[in-house]
Amino acid sequence: MKKDLAIIGGLLVLVVAILIFGGGFSSMGFIKNNTNEGTNSASKSSNLKTDIKISVKTLNITAKVAASSNSRSIGLSKIESLPIGEGMLFVFEKRGRYSFWMKDMKFAIDIIWIDENKKIVNISNNAVPEPKKADKDLTIYDSSYDAMYVLEINAGLASASNLQIGDPVIFSL
Repeated sequence: MKKDLAIIGGLLVLVVAILIFGGGFSSMGFIKNNTNEGTNSASKSSNLKTDIKISVKTLNITAKVAASSNSRSIGLSKIESLPIGEGMLFVFEKRGRYSFWMKDMKFAIDIIWIDENKKIVNISNNAVPEPKKADKDLTIYDSSYDAMYVLEINAGLASASNLQIGDPVIFSL
């Protein structure tokens, strides 16, 4: 009994310590630190620009914006995990059919293509990392329809929020 209480007490102390001091260990810390590794100061400012709020049905996401070619190529590949209410919005200069792969990704995501009218045109659910595959063998996720934006969120959120093609997406850049 004393041993059980000691374990429970230790876990409680650990949880409290994480809540108090854990800010630097969140995945936001990974996004801010790891995505800028090895880049010069000019590319740092354009890599992941800002947080924006995105809403679709009952889903509310705070997303980093990837608007430069460099930030789009890095995407979420430099982080270990993504908090549930966060994502990344890829912004393109013109509409087109944009393909994605899971190169260097460490967790599964849902990929949502959004057209210039901010309506969902395609969803790839549960795109999983493929760490053992060569680049040429990686699965390519793409849309049959033109998009201007692509939103990446944690796998399962699109289904859990019942997102469907044609749903309006609310955000301002």
